[in-house]
Amino acid sequence: MAAPAETLICTAADAAYFDLLAGLVRSLRAAPASRGLPVGVLDLGLTPEQRDWLAGQGARCVTPGWDVEIPWPVPGHYRAMAARPHLPRYFPGFATYLWLDGDIWVQDAAVLEDFLAPARRGMLAIVPELDRGYWTMYKPPKLWGQNQKAFAWAFGPRAGYRLGRNPILNVGAFALAAGSPHWADWAAAHRAAILRFRLTGRSARNFYFQLSEQTAMNYVCFKLRRPFTLLPATANWFCGKGTPAWCAARRMVVEPHAPHAPLGIVHLAGKGMKERVWRLPVVQGGEIETLLTYEAVAALRGG
Repeated sequence: MAAPAETLICTAADAAYFDLLAGLVRSLRAAPASRGLPVGVLDLGLTPEQRDWLAGQGARCVTPGWDVEIPWPVPGHYRAMAARPHLPRYFPGFATYLWLDGDIWVQDAAVLEDFLAPARRGMLAIVPELDRGYWTMYKPPKLWGQNQKAFAWAFGPRAGYRLGRNPILNVGAFALAAGSPHWADWAAAHRAAILRFRLTGRSARNFYFQLSEQTAMNYVCFKLRRPFTLLPATANWFCGKGTPAWCAARRMVVEPHAPHAPLGIVHLAGKGMKERVWRLPVVQGGEIETLLTYEAVAALRGG
């Protein structure tokens, strides 16, 4: 039997998300460190032309099924949420999987090894939604906040109280070895969360349903205590929680506070984040206005 290939970068998109996905792929192909890495795409409704473009970039598309039976109507793109705990089955033959959401792009490809090295040692490499530059660190504390509610929705009030006080681990970017027990635990926890009896909230519009897959991975880490390591926020910068800065000298998007380290990954998760015109402070003084998509920042860097 042939030895498994080393690494696959996985992502997902439908036709409406394709422009963002293309930005991710272009960002990977622009850097020598990531140019040769294979890419696997969960096809949630791409057009033939879009699939052809991805094939030309060396990406392989796979159409996922419904790996969790969701007992209420949901849009087709939720198949990605159900499929992510099963990536080694959809894309067999790789030693390590690095997931990047379709609304992510990579500014500094050196960050990819920060994910992959711990994964090779059997740990989940993931980024908490914590940073001194995130506005969420400075809001008044709540006795029962988003994470408590998400855990309570998925696993009951006791889990909400005991586990919801931990930081949110964002599953938009993570790396995990093919043989890690986390995969089966994640799939089981997500299935349990979806199928748990509840009187309300059985709707695709429910926010905590939309978070259930992420909450399930957090359960694997904080309740089941599978090994994990936490990377800094620059490894998966959540723009909706912290406006980054622009360094004119390096022509890079950077963290807003000194020492203004470059962002490895720029993540545009959240409603309106993709189309938003951002007002970024410039490290050397002043401000600029720009989108934060790969193409917009590439134009700034080349201007």
